[in-house]
Amino acid sequence: MSAYAKFFIRPGVNERIETQVNLKAETRSAIHGVIRGENGLPVADAVVMLFETGNTPDDLHHITQMISDENGRFVFGPLTAGKLYMIKIFKNAVKLRELEAIAQPLGDCN
Repeated sequence: MSAYAKFFIRPGVNERIETQVNLKAETRSAIHGVIRGENGLPVADAVVMLFETGNTPDDLHHITQMISDENGRFVFGPLTAGKLYMIKIFKNAVKLRELEAIAQPLGDCN
């Protein structure tokens, strides 16, 4: 999620710091949930991917992903009201591997 306000503090000795942060009204949404297995127990370490759809169901744009926590929880946001999103969840059948990408200078892409 984007930061609405950001500031740094470095307290001094015996210093009491008081602050007030006023945020603007939020119009965006978020989705959160719990992934459960067939046995009803939470599923940890599942890959949860968020896609935004285009004009057709096959027109998907990957936005972000996360791994469900130890209680099967996930959260995505902020989401734009009125847009259609799709979430895909993968567990156990996914092979994860590191991909090493080596950048080539422009014009040297053979």
